Amino acid sequence: MKLYFSLLFILPFFAWAQDGTITGYCTGKSQEPLAGITISIEGTNLNAISNEKGFYSISNVKPGTYNFTASGNDYLSFTLFNIIVKSVGNAEINFSFQEKTNTLEEIVVKKSKIKRLKETPLSIQSLSAVEIANIPGSNNDVVRAAQSLPGISPSPGGFRNDLIIRGGAPNETVYYLDGMEIPNINHFSTQGSSGGPVGMLNISFIEDVTLSTSSFGAQYDNPLSGVLQFKQR
Repeated sequence: MKLYFSLLFILPFFAWAQDGTITGYCTGKSQEPLAGITISIEGTNLNAISNEKGFYSISNVKPGTYNFTASGNDYLSFTLFNIIVKSVGNAEINFSFQEKTNTLEEIVVKKSKIKRLKETPLSIQSLSAVEIANIPGSNNDVVRAAQSLPGISPSPGGFRNDLIIRGGAPNETVYYLDGMEIPNINHFSTQGSSGGPVGMLNISFIEDVTLSTSSFGAQYDNPLSGVLQFKQR
């Protein structure tokens, strides 16, 4: 009878002692303790969260071989494979974490190709090379693109690129290329006119175009209606 009662007390003790306990610490790159790190054992429902000292403990682990996964919000997750768990005598399993780094794409800041100065007078209008290329009917002709500006009348018939400003004559507009006056910038130009069938300036070399229809500067000595200035790249 005494032996029977002894077995009743001893057998539960051995059944409880079969499960092991895993402990350890979670630290950062500088060995500082990390709290809130989740340690889980793959293939089981066992897990633990590290405290403010970085310590964690997982109990009731059946002896065997497991993979331990550690994860945190601001740190790279990783897994330790083939960790042997015994009922007693388990060594600490420590985790050292690397912070996550967010890699951003390169940002390139470019100057706007569309030029619109806030303090530009209404009589001065500018067109960028992009605007000139996208104006319908310009056919990459700089002067034909300028005909679409307010206050400009196209030449009669529509086959020439004369600039007629506010009822003026076609020969009352002058051209300046990088500050130098050009008598005419058109193929097959007509004497006494500023236009022709097609311009000879390649739009690929033009950065922007500025048309002044009044209030000319002192450097422009002979315009009557307007000044069309071309700036090359």
